[in-house]
Amino acid sequence: MNILEKIRNTVDPLDAPIEPIKNLKLAAVLIPIFSESERILFTLRTQIVRHHQGQISFPGGRFDEEDMNLQTTALRETLEEVGISSDKINLIGSLNPSITISNYYVLPFVGLVEENSKIRINNLEVEHYFLAPITELIKPENNVMGDFEGLNLPYYRYKSYKIWGVTGGILTDLFRRLRS
Repeated sequence: MNILEKIRNTVDPLDAPIEPIKNLKLAAVLIPIFSESERILFTLRTQIVRHHQGQISFPGGRFDEEDMNLQTTALRETLEEVGISSDKINLIGSLNPSITISNYYVLPFVGLVEENSKIRINNLEVEHYFLAPITELIKPENNVMGDFEGLNLPYYRYKSYKIWGVTGGILTDLFRRLRS
């Protein structure tokens, strides 16, 4: 069984019920996996965004009143941040929700992206992007501990990037499912 088949078999269904916690704002992210190369798209947030400046993240953001659901939020934000339209993305499921230090309840969706999709970043939100192979990220030697503002925290390393916080936690959920 290849990686994409295993992901398909381990993600939660798209219609799985969510139990948001009072006083938390709803948000969604997309884990965009380019289907042929099995690479995940990450963004580096600019210094001018409101939250998590300069951090590695998945495309995503806050639920808006006009969004039908959190799936719509994840797809809308992906289009806004990296220019990939929903017709190039096949949503296959979701992962466990995360709670951020900025009081967001974030539901991650997994989407397979057509390999020929063009990426056009929104320079107000995204400084740049990179694609990392799942086979590299999942290696145990790339999940390490490191210092972040005086705290010893786990992160994933890929080249010069450190993927930590909620984004790292989402990767950990995905990789636990792949290893099971």
